[in-house]
Amino acid sequence: MRKIYIIILTVLFISTCLLLNNNVNELPNPSTTIKEKLAAVEDYKYYLDKGNNTIGQEMQKMDLVIVEPIEMQQPYIEAAQEKGTLIFGYINAMEADKWNEAFYQQLQEIDFYKDEYGEKMYFAEWDSYLMDMTSAHYQNLLLQEIQKQIVHKGLDGVFLDTVGNIDSFLPPKEQGQQNQAMLAFIKKIKQQFNGLSVAQNWGFQTLAEYTAPYIDFIMWENFSYDVVGEDDWSLDKMNKLKQLREKFGTQVMTIGFNEETQSRVLAEKHHFKFLYNPAGSYYNSWEID
Repeated sequence: MRKIYIIILTVLFISTCLLLNNNVNELPNPSTTIKEKLAAVEDYKYYLDKGNNTIGQEMQKMDLVIVEPIEMQQPYIEAAQEKGTLIFGYINAMEADKWNEAFYQQLQEIDFYKDEYGEKMYFAEWDSYLMDMTSAHYQNLLLQEIQKQIVHKGLDGVFLDTVGNIDSFLPPKEQGQQNQAMLAFIKKIKQQFNGLSVAQNWGFQTLAEYTAPYIDFIMWENFSYDVVGEDDWSLDKMNKLKQLREKFGTQVMTIGFNEETQSRVLAEKHHFKFLYNPAGSYYNSWEID
């Protein structure tokens, strides 16, 4: 009887080991983190329009693609991710676009930034308004948008555009308050969405003094040699970004609008990622090589 009992236990033990081994083989490899994948990025794309079969195939060849999740169709996103492409979804942080009617209609007056005369700041080129990140209501709307457009759709991260508006358009005396609010907002993203990867566009001071510990990559648009190649301000920012990358692992994605060869050489000199986009700050065309 004892022998039979021992045989049964042995069979159960072997079966359990085989089952566990099979399950382990089926699990995804967790060893490569988002930060490591971003550090290894070579080819990436910034595209804010709908996809098609050709674009869908091109997405699968990229290491990273930033998309407008309202526009880009889900099958193309998922197919690219299956091939290992990181997909980040665009969210306009410091501006509200009027074309995004579902979001825009939820805004309240307290959500809009207003200057000392009580006037809103309108950007005619983009048909958008500057927003007030200190508004709790506005932050909640953005969090709901991230839940709907990024998390629910299974994207790898959120790309916060227009963070640089704080430095570029607000009076110095108001920047600290807005930067603190931006930091609090990004912390909420991390807390509510299980450490979701976050990237930001511009906002070098915001990054250096506030958000760097939580940002996986920053984008530098118009990283064109004739603009940044011999400019002291730009060279200082490049050195600062390298220090932040060393400390926090924050990668630098650059986009050149002209002087492609010289701009690329400059980016590679500092080990920044580089994308050439001759259309400038318009990302509605996917040029096929």
